[in-house]
Amino acid sequence: MTSDHTAERLRMLGDRAANAGYRMVRDPAHREAWSLLDAEDGEIILPATTLDRIAQWLSG
Repeated sequence: MTSDHTAERLRMLGDRAANAGYRMVRDPAHREAWSLLDAEDGEIILPATTLDRIAQWLSG
């Protein structure tokens, strides 16, 4: 996967999350881990070890 492809995937997934009322943040301690947060109160909705997991959750 190229860095351009990764950046585009992150942008698209971030847009999907934002449209659903969430925001994505990367775990500073584990660069491959992400969390999906409620956009209003910042509560963690889904801690995930991969972006695929967040994509799955948003699709469900």
